[in-house]
Amino acid sequence: MVGFVLVELGALLQQVGLYHSVRAIQYGLPQSSHNFYGVLEHYNPLTCTFFTPVGEMRLAHHELYEVSGLVMGDAPYEEYVPTSEELHLLKKEDPQVYETY
Repeated sequence: MVGFVLVELGALLQQVGLYHSVRAIQYGLPQSSHNFYGVLEHYNPLTCTFFTPVGEMRLAHHELYEVSGLVMGDAPYEEYVPTSEELHLLKKEDPQVYETY
């Protein structure tokens, strides 16, 4: 999977400065709390996004779980995807929130 991402999204990963990080995990890396906390320093809890040199990037909770290996807690997780109608209303009422979708 990592190889596919590197081939298909390599240019974009280079642009945002993540190519070498993704390449490094291709063959596995031991988890490092120092590296993980360094990534968390770029996290914005208000928008649930990470700041990158080219803008904000969002990762779902289950993706963060896969990357970090940390437990998700006792609460079940279900990602919510709004319908087209909800997005249309959100675009009118709150364009900044709409941009996160």
